Amino acid sequence: MSKKNIILIATLAVLVLLIYGVDLFKLNYRLVGWNEFGEPPITISHIQYFVADTPNIISYLDRSVGEEVTCYEAVAFVESDANETYRCCDTGDRISCLRGDFSSDIPSSDEQCVSELKSIFGVPDTLAGAKEYQFYGECSGGRFAELTVVQLDDHGMIRWKNAKVSGIQVVASALRCVLGPALLLVILYMLYKFYQEKTAAPVRRI
Repeated sequence: MSKKNIILIATLAVLVLLIYGVDLFKLNYRLVGWNEFGEPPITISHIQYFVADTPNIISYLDRSVGEEVTCYEAVAFVESDANETYRCCDTGDRISCLRGDFSSDIPSSDEQCVSELKSIFGVPDTLAGAKEYQFYGECSGGRFAELTVVQLDDHGMIRWKNAKVSGIQVVASALRCVLGPALLLVILYMLYKFYQEKTAAPVRRI
């Protein structure tokens, strides 16, 4: 077997080990960076609840700017430093906050769901430098379960990560059920050809 084929087999073997040995759920969470929620018009002292991608479009008159705003991305239910409650949302251009009692819009926390998702994604229990560090899980969708991790810093700025099971599950299945077996077959075929070369009877010259 040529040196080139030996290097190729070794490379393929390393790829197979990575496919079956690396936890893609934990790797994905570590590689994804934090998203900035934006600068709110109030000073946030506490996060009550956070939605990374709201399923409902929110429209209302923002009296602070005197115009209608529409939010269809991240939404944060917060308390200000004056102990007032707000719903703040991302309009795409800025953060708009509406004061009011939104307790009925905040679902109860599913601690078991959050615990399972934290384990799946390898999320640490604490985060250095964060004033608040919270987790919100959604498991009712089965394989579409997702975990949102939110931090609040000392300046009242919110950063967040959202990890979804479904997208990573598709990639993991493709790698482990399609690419992994295909690479193993290539390695076995190359080893079989090498075995044939080594055991082949020498050609006799007349």
